Amino acid sequence: EDVMSVTNPGFNPSGSEVIAALKSKANELAELIEALPPGRRRSVALTQLETASMWAVKAAAVGDGE
Repeated sequence: EDVMSVTNPGFNPSGSEVIAALKSKANELAELIEALPPGRRRSVALTQLETASMWAVKAAAVGDGE
């Protein structure tokens, strides 16, 4: 079974170790979620993980401007 990747681990133009770690951990958690029975809750969990990962990477890349 193909496991969905919630992030593109190869895309990290800054070469940031923090961004690489965030993406790696998000994909690791996605693998666990993918092992759950299919259904709406699993889909929501993957979507929310993807959203959280996106914001975490954005915070690491550009900060909050504060």
